[in-house]
Amino acid sequence: MIEPTDKRTISAEEFELRRKLAIMCRIVGMQGSIGLYGHISIRVPDTDIVLLTPGAGSEKTEVRTDQIFVFNLAGKILHHPGGDQPMQTPSEWRIHTQIHRDRPEIGCVAHLHARASTLLGIAGRDIFPVYSQAGFLASGVPTWDDPRMILDDTAAIGLSKTLGSSVACQMRGHGSVVVGETAEGALGACTFIEENAQYQIDAEALGGPKPFPPEMWDGLRAERKSGYANRLIWAYWERKVAGQGLPL
Repeated sequence: MIEPTDKRTISAEEFELRRKLAIMCRIVGMQGSIGLYGHISIRVPDTDIVLLTPGAGSEKTEVRTDQIFVFNLAGKILHHPGGDQPMQTPSEWRIHTQIHRDRPEIGCVAHLHARASTLLGIAGRDIFPVYSQAGFLASGVPTWDDPRMILDDTAAIGLSKTLGSSVACQMRGHGSVVVGETAEGALGACTFIEENAQYQIDAEALGGPKPFPPEMWDGLRAERKSGYANRLIWAYWERKVAGQGLPL
């Protein structure tokens, strides 16, 4: 067994964010987007602390608050929830520490293995907005053209540079990275990018999706700037998590 090593005094804010991260992991698990190997992180505001969900071997729809890993931005594990199975350290933890370092405004990073968006990457097809909730994709979804795992600093830096200032990045033949300033924003992006990708694929049978003019998305993004849709999505799925009846 690996004993927890974190000797810090845990703030109420951090504890609540650990719980929030467990909820988000369950939600994305219920949506079928995280897969066996995916993971999600939340950065504790104004600190170098990164909270991270367990890696492979854990049931994502049942993750608990006491199963959250704690890293710092340098990649040091401050808290290991114990045991190597099922609490496996996420092999690609550098995705999170690197992006949180490069983009301090980002509060949440998700590495997904969602089927529709991954399929578009495999086919070399760009993800672009085709329905009303996906206006945030209008600025583009860049592609990290390498199916290998992110297991060293060089790969993590390259992936983060590819993501740049975008909300999402395809990892061709692998999955995707989706980010948000808040957990609610990241969940909305995770939800809508996958729905959008599925609409793109389905539309191919009808001759392909018909693009909207760019100014249309400018207006829709302005309408959704308040984040109301993201909060609505969060509340809807959080009720489903509560309905599981499993301890958090």
